[in-house]
Amino acid sequence: MNRRTLLRAAPLLALSGCVGTGGGGDNGGGDDDDEPTRVTDRSFEDTGGCSNAETATVDESDGEVRIDGCVTGPNGCAVAALDSATVVDGALEVVVTTERDAPPDVACTEALVYRAYAATITLDGAVSSVRVVHDAPGGRETVVDTAA
Repeated sequence: MNRRTLLRAAPLLALSGCVGTGGGGDNGGGDDDDEPTRVTDRSFEDTGGCSNAETATVDESDGEVRIDGCVTGPNGCAVAALDSATVVDGALEVVVTTERDAPPDVACTEALVYRAYAATITLDGAVSSVRVVHDAPGGRETVVDTAA
């Protein structure tokens, strides 16, 4: 085999293990119980002002996690926002931040504000723990970790 033929075939050979029937479901012999838990839905709402910054409570019930908390925003135009909700190694990590809720030409007060929020995360399975992280002006801080 000459070198040019080998170089043309190499990408196809590399991909050959990536295609096929998938091996999942009833025909593949795989076990659906081995599938990792995923976030299937999420809702988030800024619920106004609060007084106890960098705190949160977690309520877990049958495939749903409800989080109520209070995060610090950098100025008067800040509202609480969901940055991410992911399951990593069986643990749900929810990151809450703030975002500007005013047009760019509007001036905001330059004082820190505390913003309350309510989040509901729906899962397709169980998680081993829930971690709530606030991404606030002072940096990222874990405010709840149910595994601890």
